[in-house]
Order: sequence, then C-alpha cells, then structure tokens
Amino acid sequence: TLYTTRDLAHHEWKFENYDRAVTVLGEDHKLQADQLGQTLELLGNDTDQLENVIFSWVNLPGGLGMSTRKGTGVDLDDLLDEAIDRAREEVEDRLDDRIRDDDLDEADIERIAHQVGIGAVRYDIVSKQATKAITFEWDQALDFEAQSAPYVQYVHARCCGILEEAGFDPAEPLSAAGQDESLDLDAIDADRLETPAEQDLLETIARFPAVVDEAASDLEPHQIATYTREFGDRFNTFYRECPVLADDVDPEVRETRLALVAASKHTIANALSVLGVAAPRSM
Repeated sequence: TLYTTRDLAHHEWKFENYDRAVTVLGEDHKLQADQLGQTLELLGNDTDQLENVIFSWVNLPGGLGMSTRKGTGVDLDDLLDEAIDRAREEVEDRLDDRIRDDDLDEADIERIAHQVGIGAVRYDIVSKQATKAITFEWDQALDFEAQSAPYVQYVHARCCGILEEAGFDPAEPLSAAGQDESLDLDAIDADRLETPAEQDLLETIARFPAVVDEAASDLEPHQIATYTREFGDRFNTFYRECPVLADDVDPEVRETRLALVAASKHTIANALSVLGVAAPRSM
C-alpha cells in the first residue's frame, strides 16, 4: 500500500473517534495533503474537521538541509546525545558561579544535563513558527543568557531557590503541613504588589490560561514558547527590583512576594510541561 492509502484509513478512524483531526506534515507533502483531503471527500467524509499543519524545513548550520537520500540527515538519538554532552559541559563550567549553596553531585549534574540538553532541542524547534524554516544552532539553543530553554528553565530553578531559602519545599504548596515556615494564604493581599515589576509579573501569570487556549485553537505551540520568554524577562526584572527575603522588607510584603514567587514557579512549570520541557529544581 501507499502512504496515502494508509492515511485514508487512519483519517476515517480519526473522524469516528474525535471532533478534530490534525495532520502534521513537512512542506514537501503539501500535494499529498491535498490529495488526501479530496479523496476523503469523495468517500463521503466531512473534511471540515480536518486541519493540516505544514512545517518548513529544519536546516543545519551553513544552510545544509537534512536529507536521508543525500546522507545529510541527523539521527535523533545522536542529536540528543550531543545536546546532553554540551549541556553537561555548560553546567560544569558554571558551577563556580552558582549563588545557591546546594552542592551538586555527579548525579545532580547528570540529571540537569538531561533536562537542559533535551529541553534545549525541543524548545528551540517548537519555538519557531511552522511556516518559517528552522536552522538549528547549538550556541543559541544552549545559551543560558538568551531566550532559550535554559533561560526559561533557570527561572523555575531560581523560584525554587527563593522558596527553599525561605524555608519552604518547592514541591509542596505554601500552605502544606510540614513546611519549615508557615504562610496564611487567605491573608495575602495582592494590592501590596505596588511596583510595575510586580504588577507586570502578576498580569503575565494571569494571562497563561488564555495563551494556552489560543495556542491550541490556532495550532501554534510557538505562542507558548514566546510567552515563556516574556515570562522569563518579567520575572528577572521582578527579581532584580523587588527583594523578597531581604531584612528590610516589610513582613506582609515579604509574604505577598513569596506567594508571587510560588505562583511564578507553578506557571512556568506548567508552561514548560505543555512544551514537553522539564522544569529543573536546581541548575
């Protein structure tokens, strides 16, 4: 059988079981997608629920396209292995500059290397619009200071670090029993967040559900990646301008900012999860 023959049966199964059928193809399969749609209609199917997402080419640095026939393809396992190796080197190079005092052992470094390396590949590709050609560049994908997966993952790790320093377990709700500190969430008043940096971050958190809805409706996951980069910028501005645990911070403001940090951690973890990227507790 031909690819399209099998696709006919596959899509009729989709129509029977789902109210929306999405087919993801490369740009060299546009004709096949048109033929498939026309044939499904001739067979009496309602193709209004069929949507095609056509992705442009993924290129290697220097403009070299990936092609199995030309021998320029890249095996995914090899790509991920190299990503992990590069991430491990980056993590080890940055060990001396870390602010947190949670000493990382070899197992921690290996875990972070897998989370960052695989996350960098996934994030770098999903962050591009489907209609735009992708050139995968290692330096950009693994840049901790730029708009990349490590940049966003570091926001989550930074949130965890603040919560740990305050005596909370980042994996538990602030009000959970067994925390070293206690926080009365019912007493938290968001009106105490008066600075532009705090309000911008709060507004960005509040937009997350709408961003997910729009990305799903438009079949454009890159919108969520764009959101995470904006989130990272706004959280880092908040981190620079709004001390959370400093001695001169009013206790009520401290608690409110801690709640904002916890909300930030949950939001960025959920956003990364949607993209299939891990949210490291430490980096």
